[in-house]
Amino acid sequence: MADYRKPYGKDNFQERSQTTISKIELDYIKNPNLFDETAKKIASEISKTKSTQIRNFYDYVLELYEDAKNKPFNEVLPFVKMLNSKVAYSLTRKHASPEFALMIQECVKQVNDVKKLEIFKLFFEAVIGFSKTK
Repeated sequence: MADYRKPYGKDNFQERSQTTISKIELDYIKNPNLFDETAKKIASEISKTKSTQIRNFYDYVLELYEDAKNKPFNEVLPFVKMLNSKVAYSLTRKHASPEFALMIQECVKQVNDVKKLEIFKLFFEAVIGFSKTK
């Protein structure tokens, strides 16, 4: 899997690896602030990404979640993982920021069932809500 932290170079890698993005844990029990403070921080960090790109990715996550409710999850999971290639392409076209790519990467690697996909969807929704407040 591609490491989207590379655009920062070696000097900034350690600094970037300490960001809120690299610490996203899709678990609202362990982190009751996942949909509030964490989402707000992430919205701030991904602010360089075009809003249309953020919305396109969110729409895709919504479609995946709907599919996961009607199909076996093992049929949906490969398309969840495909988000990594989609965000890498968006990053190379400079439509997405490295921070947004890292957010997608961190969330996708945690999705292993329908419940985690639902939490990812809700988290993404909260991030979008906070990105509109600027």
